[in-house]
Amino acid sequence: MPRKIPKDKVQLNVLIDRKIYEQLIKVAPLIYGGGKYRGAISYVVEEALKHYLAPRLHAQTPANPPSRIRLIYSQIIEKVKEIQHYDFKPEQIPEKILDLAIAEVRGGDPRTIAKWKKQLRKFGLIKFIGGTYPNRIVELL
Repeated sequence: MPRKIPKDKVQLNVLIDRKIYEQLIKVAPLIYGGGKYRGAISYVVEEALKHYLAPRLHAQTPANPPSRIRLIYSQIIEKVKEIQHYDFKPEQIPEKILDLAIAEVRGGDPRTIAKWKKQLRKFGLIKFIGGTYPNRIVELL
């Protein structure tokens, strides 16, 4: 007999990377006690989605940044890629890496770094996701 789905729930079928799936299968029972909590995987995925979506649901559509700001942002991104030895733009980085990149591109004075973080945030090019300084996570948009 098929399982009955509660009225406030929906079934979601998604394709994810096998390694992530294996990690999920290992973590869910550890959190809720092996085999004792029915629906542990669903609960873990639901919690992860809540944490992912929360900062994005309240985002405002930013104004288009001036070309000067876009140019400096692209220079900062290139410096971040160089610092982290990436060939691609990372989605999220620690704030201390952003500070380092801004210091390399615009100067290391703390006021300059703070000014550029404020400008990048104002124009919607970065978003602080969570944590506390200097380990706060920055999303590069």
